[in-house]
Amino acid sequence: MSIRSRLTPWLARAITSPARLRLLRRWREARRRLAGRPRRAVFYFRVDDPYAWLMLQVLPEVARHFHLRIEPRVLLYLDERLYPAPEMLARLAPADALRLAELQALEFPGHWQEPDPDAAFHATRILLKHEHDPAFWQLAGQLARRLWAGDTQGIDEQLRTHGGAPADQARLELETRRESFLREGHYLSATLYHEGEWYWSLERLDHLALRLREENPLLPRSPRWYGAAKKARLESEPRPGRTLEFFFSFRSPYSWIALARTFQLADQYQLELVIRPVLPMVMRGLTVPPAKRFYILRDAAREAHLNGVPFGRVCDPVGAGVERCMALWPFAEKEGRLRAWLLAAGEHIWSRGRDMATDHGLRAACEAAGLDWNRARRWLDDDDWRTRAEGNRAAMMAAGSWGVPTFRLNHEHIVWGQDRFGILETLLQHEES
Repeated sequence: MSIRSRLTPWLARAITSPARLRLLRRWREARRRLAGRPRRAVFYFRVDDPYAWLMLQVLPEVARHFHLRIEPRVLLYLDERLYPAPEMLARLAPADALRLAELQALEFPGHWQEPDPDAAFHATRILLKHEHDPAFWQLAGQLARRLWAGDTQGIDEQLRTHGGAPADQARLELETRRESFLREGHYLSATLYHEGEWYWSLERLDHLALRLREENPLLPRSPRWYGAAKKARLESEPRPGRTLEFFFSFRSPYSWIALARTFQLADQYQLELVIRPVLPMVMRGLTVPPAKRFYILRDAAREAHLNGVPFGRVCDPVGAGVERCMALWPFAEKEGRLRAWLLAAGEHIWSRGRDMATDHGLRAACEAAGLDWNRARRWLDDDDWRTRAEGNRAAMMAAGSWGVPTFRLNHEHIVWGQDRFGILETLLQHEES
């Protein structure tokens, strides 16, 4: 084992430690109080981002409830390197936002139209001019509604009525903001920044709510549960005969966080669960910049802690570690121990800091899964899994998704993300009715 492999789990543990996070929060809150600053957050809004529109609808309520000053910051251009499949995202995100809106009783058009780039730019010019106006929130909601309804004429009318930043000045400002956003530590719009931490989309506002109530226990509980899509209630009766495909990667922390809940959902509803392994994006030739990697690690730690999933001492399995785990996949399946193998491998990678590229680490995971190591290691030289992995990747892409965890229900409904179990259950219940 290399020095890097030895040190990385401890560094990851330090970065993701809940105790360290609590200390940092207390220090930041104490510093804020000493300076006499109000509680403040910055909301990064992009008018053609469906998740940003959903956030826009709830943040005024969040601000009132938690006595939080929220300042909007308008974006439009983002770094394309951070989006491996922008065409797929343009189709998948609005459909996902519509499901979230229905679950959270928010507004999103059922017959949405892909935003017109010129109209999005004109809407952004208006918002740049009025970014510091109290009327920003209402104006941004009107513009988002028109944009997603395809009402370009209405946006032109609002530009004439309200005025906007000059076009050349707006382009220069938006390009500058694109570069500074990455330096500040994030890459996605629909994001809230508060005292050193980032909260993306509706499904991270629960972390913000918990944090603010820890800082001020006298605050009442929020009337809205912002993590409504994260967990299935598991209250309906099972109905066999349905299939749930789970596209999974050993290198994806979100795949690991979703794993136990996936088994729970499949068991409750008596679903035929088909787990389909794919190689990580970076092993498929796609790059992940540092800002994205660090956010994912910290965010995954919060989500794991919230869901009671062991996480922290991480040994990145990218490369040989992933390949060796994939090579043992068919063996575990043949032995009827696939579920045990996935749970054991995930825990050793994401919580115990074991290096799956070594025999020592891989053997420990095998034995924890109840697999015979002497028989298992004979599968390490068999590359047949690569054909299967490529077939799974092609099936996932053909279905309209490019990353994990992705779920496909009954070969029809695509759901992306470990924080969408409420949506999966809603789809199951609609099929029952």
